[in-house]
Amino acid sequence: MTTTQPVRLNGRYRLDTRIGAGGMGEVWRATDELLGRTVAVKTVLPALADDADFARRFLAEARAMAGVHHRGVVAIHDLYHGPEGAFLVMEFVDGEPLSQVLARYGRLAPPPALHLVGQAADALHAVHGRGIVHRDVKPGNMLVRPDGTLLLTDFGIARRDGATALTATGAVIGTLSYLAPEQVLGHPATARSDVYALGVVAYECLTGRRPFTAENPFAAAMMRLSQAPPPFGPHVPAPVAALVERALAVEPGDRWPDAATFGAAIAQVAAALRSGTGPAPAPDTAEPTVVHQRAPLTPTLVEPGPAATLLATPRPGAPAEAPRPVPGVATPQAEPTVLTPRPDAAHPFGPGGGGLTPRPDATHPFGPSEGGLSVPAGFRPRDGYYVPVEPMCWGGLVIPGGLGRTPRRIPPHEEHYWETFAAAELPEEAVYLRQEELLGHPAVAAVCTAQVLAACSRDPARTVGWELEPWPVQIGRDRWIFHCLAGPGTGEWLGSAFT
Repeated sequence: MTTTQPVRLNGRYRLDTRIGAGGMGEVWRATDELLGRTVAVKTVLPALADDADFARRFLAEARAMAGVHHRGVVAIHDLYHGPEGAFLVMEFVDGEPLSQVLARYGRLAPPPALHLVGQAADALHAVHGRGIVHRDVKPGNMLVRPDGTLLLTDFGIARRDGATALTATGAVIGTLSYLAPEQVLGHPATARSDVYALGVVAYECLTGRRPFTAENPFAAAMMRLSQAPPPFGPHVPAPVAALVERALAVEPGDRWPDAATFGAAIAQVAAALRSGTGPAPAPDTAEPTVVHQRAPLTPTLVEPGPAATLLATPRPGAPAEAPRPVPGVATPQAEPTVLTPRPDAAHPFGPGGGGLTPRPDATHPFGPSEGGLSVPAGFRPRDGYYVPVEPMCWGGLVIPGGLGRTPRRIPPHEEHYWETFAAAELPEEAVYLRQEELLGHPAVAAVCTAQVLAACSRDPARTVGWELEPWPVQIGRDRWIFHCLAGPGTGEWLGSAFT
């Protein structure tokens, strides 16, 4: 939604500043003029709001989330679906996404990392208690206040037990980098899938990187089916590593049984670190690691590789649902579970708040601009999308694994197949889509159109009937854009039709 004049929704909510955008709509900082308070308003794309089936599911899941009352879950205040479209009114959180915290500091020391992940586990326990699986647990969906408290947000693809999800049947749901192995294979997500995703978040907090990385998200997703995550390194105590490794078990039954148990184990280890008890075991006394064969999960969307050899730590004979003592850590007696920042700490993760120092070159990940994102290099903004500053002409597309990779850029006076006429932000949930599926995504379909093509053309009559192609390109750690390419479809051509 682009606006130059104040917009009021339902005669009550004044949209003030856009603070984010995704595949289903936008999030605004707004003012509830009836109650005189600041709120967050999530608007739904008109094309989705007009779809009766989507509207029914949107209302059902919003009502389900409104029943979750927990200090670690963003509260829902109001819901609207009518002539003005559809929107959700939520608690406004004065904080920043955990993804930005990690971008600034690289990695967190174990105490503050456990503090944040423990809060997220408590919030997930409350959500799961209502029969809801979040399905998109990641740093970008966790807001951190200046005092170090964390709130879980963005339930746009959540699913309630027995309900139909907002997303299309048969689609891979969630952000690929955080999907549990069973989700990669097309199995339904469960509460233990959220535990796995939280384990990925914990790994990223402690190391500054995700456990599985590859040239594209699909390859990284497949790695977790047959590989153990890389070692943490000496800066992570063995008990902390054991916590996260269990959360990252390939088989759901080998993970922490639920978020509550994971949270309790985190509190146990955090308390032991504070009290100085339970040093990591020496190599010759460490609990042995057993190698065993895992039978492959039954695929429904992709074919798995052969049975993989995995590293796992044997469970003691404790009941399956009971918290398991972590090797090398003495069990504390009723110790507090919340880490308090030092009195002189300007930020819980800054100097004096855990011994962390921001990266020397750290600024906002993308610089200041609307929605916290800067205009990509080589573009300028126009009407909610970007247009090239100068002609961008390309040869044939290179798409390994279904993802765009930059081919050689060609000067306009040389023969080429395609030219970029517009670009826009690509939501994370669309990164995994196959090339032929991209045009069906709402965010892409709103920009890669004949209307935008004509608006960007020097001579609109010349480009009538040209072929259009969306092309995803990664330009930052967690940021993707898509180029809208156009060509006459008759082979190579000369010159530039746009900018």
